[in-house]
Amino acid sequence: MSSAQGMIEAPDRTMDLAARIETETGLSFPAAKRHDLMLAVAKMARLQAFADTRSCVDWLLGGPWTTQKTELCARYLTVRETYFFREPRALDLVCDYARRHLEQFRAAGRKLCIWSAGCCTGEEPYSIAMTLLDRVPELGPERISILGTDLNSDNLEIARVGTYRQWSFRGPKPPLKSRHFSETDDGLFRISDQVREMVNFAELNLAKPVFPSPATRTQAVDIIFCRNVLMYFSRAQTAAAIDRFRQCLVEGGLLIVGVSEASFERFPGFSPHCRPDVVCFRKNVPGEEGKLHPASAPDGAAEKPAGVRRMSAPASDSGRGPAGRLPRVTAQPPKMPGRKAARLDAGPTTEQEAIAHAHALANAGDAAAAMRVLDQQLQAGDQSAALYRAKAIVAMEAGNDMEASRNLKRVLYLQPDCILAHYWMGALHALRNRRHDAVRHFKAVADLLAALRDDTPVPGSDVSVACLRQSVDAYLNRKE
Repeated sequence: MSSAQGMIEAPDRTMDLAARIETETGLSFPAAKRHDLMLAVAKMARLQAFADTRSCVDWLLGGPWTTQKTELCARYLTVRETYFFREPRALDLVCDYARRHLEQFRAAGRKLCIWSAGCCTGEEPYSIAMTLLDRVPELGPERISILGTDLNSDNLEIARVGTYRQWSFRGPKPPLKSRHFSETDDGLFRISDQVREMVNFAELNLAKPVFPSPATRTQAVDIIFCRNVLMYFSRAQTAAAIDRFRQCLVEGGLLIVGVSEASFERFPGFSPHCRPDVVCFRKNVPGEEGKLHPASAPDGAAEKPAGVRRMSAPASDSGRGPAGRLPRVTAQPPKMPGRKAARLDAGPTTEQEAIAHAHALANAGDAAAAMRVLDQQLQAGDQSAALYRAKAIVAMEAGNDMEASRNLKRVLYLQPDCILAHYWMGALHALRNRRHDAVRHFKAVADLLAALRDDTPVPGSDVSVACLRQSVDAYLNRKE
């Protein structure tokens, strides 16, 4: 019997270890994940030269908790999954917030402060810095302060050096790579000094009450990114972290989390701005509880009539293959009387043209016309998963989640192995605290992902299989 297996069969020790790790780091290992915990501890023991797994457990449980214990837990008990320009819609929100508050920053002489909590090896905060430099140049780097924090000192050392392999660019083709990176002789990519100097990195344990504080530079923050971090936490640790995040933010500041981490009841003091590809909560301003601030509108919305919205171009397929790309959708700004959205007059003749035409109409703010185009195409030909998927995206774009759900059900009837349709359905249910229904769809996602390699993208998307698997597993194993 292996040492790890012996520990797994000693439930009291395993429970004690899980409880202590949760208390000290926030990382939660409910009963369903205790086996994974002990396998990770066995690996820690082997690579850190402990005599066996029991010796490692004795060390973790014995004596005071130290920084070394925290760092080893972060290294062996979490998964690194990050890359540059991940989830571009969140970067749109940052740019729009910066533009809307530009005059305030200038008048007050203060900086736009952004915190990437759980920044891993630095790709997220550097992506934020590069995006702001290129899309909001009028702000200037001297008025931007970005903090990246993580439990793992090894991650932070990589981030500070700022040199990356090609694997860190596996997401959407990064348009800023050639401008902000130089290739080294050994085929790596080094970030520019200008970008590196915009970001500060520090160790910070989100499970401890060390924020907000001037000492950790976590006061008066405008935007906090904490994506796919809270899913490792227990319900109690999550609530405590969210409350501290709220205290860190300025009034109207934004907290951006992962889709599987969103639950409206867990974000008191915030107003939600949630769609399947980005989840944002705005800190309430006194007297404005429940209202959506224009800072949460998509990038560029300030230049368009109210009600104008944007939607990603859908993938062109027959409806029999994988679903299209994750939709880039945002909450709808309030409509202004007396201003009508533009209409497009060209009539589509094929399914692909109908979907493209509906996409253009939705971007112009006329979701009803987009729906009519898709309905006409459905009436003219065979039932198509691609058309129903397009209808679901338009509905989500318009904030009509019931209509989105109806069309996603039709997609799954025609294409029951569509991973993204199951994921979107699960996300819609999770956002409304319908856990039973969310679990059903997320389990389907997990089963379908089982046949795919971790380092490949989910069919029809830029999200890696490992990332989506990690997201749904965290939801399925979360303590309630």
